[in-house]
Amino acid sequence: MSKKINNALKCIPVYLWLIIFTVVPLLMVFFYAIFEVTESGGIRFSLEYLKDAISNPQYLDAMLRSLEYAFFSTLVCLILGYPLAFILSNMEERKRNFVSVLFLLPMWMNFLIRTYALSSLINEQGVVTKFLQWLGLLEGSITGTEAAIIIGMVYNFLPFMILPVYTSMLKIDNRIVEAARDLGADSFTVFQKIVLPLTVPGIISGITMVFVPCITTFVIPQLLNNKVWTIGSLIEFQINGNANGSGGVNNTAAAISFFLMIIVFICMSIFSKFDSDGAENGGLM
Repeated sequence: MSKKINNALKCIPVYLWLIIFTVVPLLMVFFYAIFEVTESGGIRFSLEYLKDAISNPQYLDAMLRSLEYAFFSTLVCLILGYPLAFILSNMEERKRNFVSVLFLLPMWMNFLIRTYALSSLINEQGVVTKFLQWLGLLEGSITGTEAAIIIGMVYNFLPFMILPVYTSMLKIDNRIVEAARDLGADSFTVFQKIVLPLTVPGIISGITMVFVPCITTFVIPQLLNNKVWTIGSLIEFQINGNANGSGGVNNTAAAISFFLMIIVFICMSIFSKFDSDGAENGGLM
């Protein structure tokens, strides 16, 4: 009994952290999405803001655009990150540790600074832009295009795809691969039947860690292409009071955020379903 009490006491800081920084903010978003504080200080129940968040064409267009950017950014991260993780996992341990640090270094830098650095590379006077213009592959600047947003998301979130896949590859027992080769399997068969199925949990984790921040970010679109609205940009716009001329808590922003949370939870449930199926099959297809 005392052991259970001790374990419960040890979990109190974790529970407090979750309640204060996760549960309470979510409840506040839900509260301001369905309740309105009147001028007299009273509270009035209203579904007007939720209906507007779901039916407003501008919000729906921004949500679809955010989903599109997040999808393509996640896909590019997967296409680039999986081979990089595979190469990294097959290196010698000393080289592998060194290259792993190189992948982690960008994550130690502030997100805003990284995005500003990328902006200086792809603007009209940027090195990347000048090089592409010299090759005849580009006219004008990358900044201000939809491609700039996807490049910015891939640039910032690629390590979040590489690390989970890389970790799952390190956990693969080499004896399984050796047994498959002894039975006559070629490299492609080993990859298709063993490596790829066993790294599905890492792929799902990487997709989740890239897709969710991609769909919610507003800094990257603002700095690299402020001509388009994403759902994150709309929320930031509403919170700053630009929509109704007042600062502070904004019911419209809360309603859009609540709508966004539902979309994110649905996407995470789908990702978890794929992960659960892989676990039930023992990681093999």
